[in-house]
Amino acid sequence: MRFAHFADLHLGYEQYNQNWRAEDFASAFRRSAELAVMEGIDFVVIAGDLFHRSVPSPKTLNDAIEVLKIFKSHDIPVFAVEGNHDKSIREMSAYHLLESLELLNVLGLRKERVEGDLVTSERVENLYMVKGVFKDLEIIGDRHRTKWQVEKILPYLKGGENSILVLHQTVKEAIDFDMQIAWDLTIDQLPPAKYYAMGHIHLRRDLKIRDAFLAYPGSIERYDAREASHFIIYRDKLEIREGEKKGFYLVEDFKPRFIAVETRDLYNIFVEDDGRERLEKKLLEALAHVKGEGIGIIKLSCNENVDQKRLSDLATKRIKYAEISFRRKDFGEIPEAKPEKEFFTDLELKLLEILKEDDESSLKSAVELVREYYGIKDQKKAFKDVEGTLTAPKEEIKFSKAQNVEEKERKEKKFKTLLDFI
Repeated sequence: MRFAHFADLHLGYEQYNQNWRAEDFASAFRRSAELAVMEGIDFVVIAGDLFHRSVPSPKTLNDAIEVLKIFKSHDIPVFAVEGNHDKSIREMSAYHLLESLELLNVLGLRKERVEGDLVTSERVENLYMVKGVFKDLEIIGDRHRTKWQVEKILPYLKGGENSILVLHQTVKEAIDFDMQIAWDLTIDQLPPAKYYAMGHIHLRRDLKIRDAFLAYPGSIERYDAREASHFIIYRDKLEIREGEKKGFYLVEDFKPRFIAVETRDLYNIFVEDDGRERLEKKLLEALAHVKGEGIGIIKLSCNENVDQKRLSDLATKRIKYAEISFRRKDFGEIPEAKPEKEFFTDLELKLLEILKEDDESSLKSAVELVREYYGIKDQKKAFKDVEGTLTAPKEEIKFSKAQNVEEKERKEKKFKTLLDFI
């Protein structure tokens, strides 16, 4: 038995506001699919975030369809769970469209029973847990959940002796201290399985737990500067080191083997000096080690002010895309930018994603989400709450209030059924 384990494909991501980056993500998935087919796989598992946005563009949908057709043309089934970027506040998502085209099978809790050659449903109170079936193997999984939700769902994700568990969650033991990622679960909370196909962590990780492997293949493309292909640091001397490869896991008899996939080079560059002239000279030396079609995320530090635009122009002559930030050396080192999820709750991130469209339908969707989340029946009150949040000065917005309400609801609200809980 051999299968491919993908995660965090983020199709449609126009990274750095560059349209061509979306094609890079699609191309990386296409190359990965072709490599997986050549390896003679029996099926595919996608552990969430197939898309970068829950409402992908027609072009992004078409990219997904074209790649998934590669598997379908070889009679290779695909089993998938929705990640935090994929899931919609509505019952239907882009995954269900792909499922209707028989390009993948969506795992997890559903309102309706789903039965077929490759899926079966198990009654869970007033819902159904849809599982994948391949010969004598069970493929069990569910969409991304908040930490307190997933703890309630785990008992329903128990499989038999021969099962794969697919989740888009962060396991505490799989992350490093410097990754600055909030964790959802610990190893001890996971139900037994022969292989844990995980997604959500963009750097490749795998570890042995009990007699099974827990693995994160990482994002298929380089999602941020921490995942750079090369790190160039120039203080007193020039230092160059390689970053992690990108790709997917080929899993044979439940043992993962990493398959690297060619991606565009991304350079994480830091240059420091006391004087602006020496700083510029060092930057040019560093840029001599980059490829012209690469991406450069460049941080500069100096005791004197520099002409940042001029240095940016110098960099863009030697590389396809350059992003330069500058900080006075005597102010200390440039801090690492923290991801959005370090500042916002899942609800707030979802609201921000919805409201990017800046139209009436987006506002209504945001109101619908707030009403659903807090159980608000008065639509006028819901509109007032959302509009108040949007128009309030930034310093008056208290994001901790939403967390306090959520905590209070968890303690006080009695859920009659699992559907009420979800």
